[in-house]
Amino acid sequence: MQIEVIYAEPERILRCQIEVPEGSTVGACLSIASTHPHFEKVDCTRLVTGIFGEQCGLERVARPGDRVELYRPLVTDAKTARRLRAQQQHGAGSER
Repeated sequence: MQIEVIYAEPERILRCQIEVPEGSTVGACLSIASTHPHFEKVDCTRLVTGIFGEQCGLERVARPGDRVELYRPLVTDAKTARRLRAQQQHGAGSER
């Protein structure tokens, strides 16, 4: 069955289509994808995984046509980012 594996870096998106046996887990799909030239330098074992935007573990069984996604760690969590934006906006407004 065909599976797409995708990983987004800040500058580019890495993706490949792979053929895997029926009943393959996400972990097995990533093992196969790691041999693809685009994914040779990506450590698939240390990243959070998902299928079509829904986080899942390596043991989940993939279905034909699934898009297995690898998620990079956040540089700043959403709560901290909102607080920093609010501080910047508040600071910019007081300079008038």
